[in-house]
Amino acid sequence: MKIGFLLPTVFASKTLFPDRIFAPGPLAVDTVNRLVKRGHEVWIFSTPDFQTDGILVPGDIEPFEKKLAYDKLKHAKDEERRIRYDEIWKRSFEISLVAEAYKLAKKEHFDVMHSYHDFLFTPHFIEEVAQIPTIYTLHDPLPPEESFEYHQFEKFASHQYVSISNSQRRSTLPLNFVTTIYHGIWTENFPFEKAPLDYVLFMGRPVPEKGLDFAIQAAILSNNKLEIGTHFPGAEKDTQYYKKNIEPYLGNSLISEPGIVESDAKLRLYSQAKALLFPIQWEEPFGMVMIEAMACGTPVIAFKRGSVAEVVKDGVTGFVVDPDRGVEGLVEAIKRIDQIDRTVCRKHVAENFSVEKMVDGYEKVYQKILSEKSVS
Repeated sequence: MKIGFLLPTVFASKTLFPDRIFAPGPLAVDTVNRLVKRGHEVWIFSTPDFQTDGILVPGDIEPFEKKLAYDKLKHAKDEERRIRYDEIWKRSFEISLVAEAYKLAKKEHFDVMHSYHDFLFTPHFIEEVAQIPTIYTLHDPLPPEESFEYHQFEKFASHQYVSISNSQRRSTLPLNFVTTIYHGIWTENFPFEKAPLDYVLFMGRPVPEKGLDFAIQAAILSNNKLEIGTHFPGAEKDTQYYKKNIEPYLGNSLISEPGIVESDAKLRLYSQAKALLFPIQWEEPFGMVMIEAMACGTPVIAFKRGSVAEVVKDGVTGFVVDPDRGVEGLVEAIKRIDQIDRTVCRKHVAENFSVEKMVDGYEKVYQKILSEKSVS
């Protein structure tokens, strides 16, 4: 098959944003590379430094590199100007590259286009004109009613969508979901540790949705050391949430200082933890940290929100806690964590959340689209 793969966001660039965590990036690399390995011709539209085995069509990042000014904002205040510049540069990059993608798709006779991230509905508008079959993998929770996004999705409800969990579909939006495809990882890239150290782990941004404050309270009440692996560009440390709910506890000997962890340090934290705490306060569409931890053998303790019950087998690969039980429920689960077989955690990921299984799912979607196209 000839596949166009859309990831035209500047946030995919490690050159421009070396410290930014952009979760769809590694997933896109694994998906494209495996599709190429299986014999498909994949054209990927992204930043010039995007590492891929596919045919890369790069977008123009010169405005970002040169910080080109936008004349109409020359009288704006510095902070407003910076924010607006970022929005304008990003949107221009996306729109121009998506347009180029569909133009090439016509010329090169692509079988299908795969839109892998949110580009403010740009591909939807162009698909309407280009009439090239397109599927959309949704990575975020569906928007609430009375929002701009909800209004836009309604316009394109008949387009073909892939959800990353069944729970992600819970909405009054009548979108045309063709299937659910869970994210996948290469389990062999995650070191297995049968005998963990004596600490629990939180991995994620220090924002209210991720529930770091719940993890801190649970660690203190259960007398467990909490390691905090996270990433923040700086602004998150200045929020009221961080100052009120996180900072006061950083002097406690049980609580580590939040810090950026990547590569080997991240894998070491995962594999040596006796449990990953995932006390989310929102409807998480998937949650990569859960499968990354379990791949290392580390069980997950999480609130039953969003995709959690689909990813974690309660009592088998961790504990799924009723959010109404709050910190008390987390503490109880921590005390029972030795009941979980770490070997089973890793096997669960290998069997259900592998790159191979993820790519199998996308191949089936592409083939379904092609068969429907040939009939029409």
